Amino acid sequence: MRLIHLTLAAALALAAGPAAAQVLSNPSSTNQALTNQSNARANQIGTTSQNNAARMEMQRSQSAQPPAPPTGVVGAPRR
Repeated sequence: MRLIHLTLAAALALAAGPAAAQVLSNPSSTNQALTNQSNARANQIGTTSQNNAARMEMQRSQSAQPPAPPTGVVGAPRR
């Protein structure tokens, strides 16, 4: 049982080692990648907000228009 735990711990340490080394090997490239992701996310949020604002303005302008007058002859209602 103890051998299984040691083997598992060693396997996890080996698997995590290269990933941690890649992140720590060049912190400035990691920072640049995170900055790029943040900028892309901010641009996407800005675009979405502008699209939503334009859509809401179009809906408001459509609902604020007076209804179209009825077409055809309008007569007295039948009894």
